[in-house]
Amino acid sequence: MEHGPLSVPDEVSVVEMLPRDGFQRLDEFVPTDRKVELVDRLSATRIDEIEVTSFTHPDAVPTLRDADAVAAGIERHDDVTYRALVPNTVGMERAVDAEMDKVNALVTVSESYSRKNQNMTVEENLAEVESIVEIAAEVGIEVEAGIGTSFYCPYEGRIPMKRTLAVVERVVEAGVDEVTLATTMGLADPAQIAATFTAVFERWPDLDCGLHLHDTNGMSLANTLVAMQYGVDRFDTSVCGLGGGVVLPEGMVGVGNTPTEDLLHMLTRMDVDVAADFEDVAEAAEIVAEQLDLGATSHVLMGGTVEEVLATVADDRPQD
Repeated sequence: MEHGPLSVPDEVSVVEMLPRDGFQRLDEFVPTDRKVELVDRLSATRIDEIEVTSFTHPDAVPTLRDADAVAAGIERHDDVTYRALVPNTVGMERAVDAEMDKVNALVTVSESYSRKNQNMTVEENLAEVESIVEIAAEVGIEVEAGIGTSFYCPYEGRIPMKRTLAVVERVVEAGVDEVTLATTMGLADPAQIAATFTAVFERWPDLDCGLHLHDTNGMSLANTLVAMQYGVDRFDTSVCGLGGGVVLPEGMVGVGNTPTEDLLHMLTRMDVDVAADFEDVAEAAEIVAEQLDLGATSHVLMGGTVEEVLATVADDRPQD
């Protein structure tokens, strides 16, 4: 069997999810000034995009009850896109007031998860997306549709691909600028990724479609690599891998996102162009891990870079 060169994009965009996906999963409230400080630190890494917060009702996500204050307090860089999650038109109106560059209009494929997470049916959720797009068009804000439970749901199990594609079709018809499929439970595998994105790009060849990465089964970076081979060049990750859904069963409290530093380490080793500086992101991860008392939550933080491993081996090698 002949093996040709690895086919991946020349350039990949990375969306940092820590300020929203990460902080929503914490039991304790992170003070607003610390959130602002961390967003500013992430901005300084020159990462492409940051999901700053979620304009959700405080009772639903109390750890993000300071969304408006965080959005007002951060220092914005011209080369970074600042976005927020908006679950409905009320959240969209808050995002407009906060002058966000982009919004993540969340919609889930699973009926059960949609009712538990957003207190609405999938059809009602899609109607909200349509309204969000209409508001965004009036003020010039981009809309990304984040498609939760695209592969698995903790309440319904494996999601048939046709249901995921049906939701993608609806948001595309609504006029969103981007679509992102989310591995909400972190259970997707490379074969699923290949089949799903093959179907997506066959139906919508010009669609800007990304992948939101969670990692339960250890296949996340493998999924990333396969997705890139099928044309995906935008990925959502979180520094230190902090993140996860807010309505997961108790047995899944440990589900986290793919660490940004691990993804960037892989991409830079492969000479794929990324805007973010890997060393700066790794330093930010160390600071976040220390401030939040997380420990080593990624391969990079455990000293898994090529340079660090070789340096350790050299220190232990007998000298002539």
